[in-house]
Amino acid sequence: MLIRSVKHLWHRELAGDPETHAWVLSLYRAGEFHPQTDADYFPADAADSPELRASIERHAADEARHVKIYDRAIARLGQPRTEFEGLDVFNVAIRTYTGVDFSTQGVTARDAVADRLANFLAHAYFLEMRISHSLEFHLEACERLGRSEVARAIHAVHADEERHTSYTLEAVKELLPAARAAEVLEVHRRGEARANLAFSARQVRSFLARFKSSRSHAFVYRASASMMEAGLVALS
Repeated sequence: MLIRSVKHLWHRELAGDPETHAWVLSLYRAGEFHPQTDADYFPADAADSPELRASIERHAADEARHVKIYDRAIARLGQPRTEFEGLDVFNVAIRTYTGVDFSTQGVTARDAVADRLANFLAHAYFLEMRISHSLEFHLEACERLGRSEVARAIHAVHADEERHTSYTLEAVKELLPAARAAEVLEVHRRGEARANLAFSARQVRSFLARFKSSRSHAFVYRASASMMEAGLVALS
């Protein structure tokens, strides 16, 4: 309950000012744009099933469309877009903390390709699940504050993320034997959980260094960042 209250406070503050709103939308955008810079993403050709291949291709197209949605939303706020790289991109943080190679390039053995593809889809599943939850908080903040244009953008992206989480999880279980699928999902669950703590704490501290916040809110945010950092140590 306390965590949910802090998340609501955080997103309402972010959506309450055009400058901070554009900043957080740029963070969301960075994750959607990342696949265009990473050849390991969306290896549709590695899928034997035409249905899975089509789902992966649609997923990639959705991400490219989301970039444009966020660009329009940021432009309507009258603010510049912030560019992020490295550990300020959630996808990168997850791969860093998971430490699993899911590139299918140069892999020829059928079972090995299936395993790599399943690892990519497990990565995508936990990534999309986390973003979907975050967007729910942000959508609530936008609607509460009357940010209708951004709310429409967030709603459109969120609808796609829900579909992405469904097919990616199903595909992992179809591609691998049950025991191996469970093992892969657990590895990616743990990696994403660690990445989420590290990434969230990093962005809270970045926000506090860059923007002004009330003393009481800043205290809550700093305490939250410290708790996440402590949690990361506990999971290491």
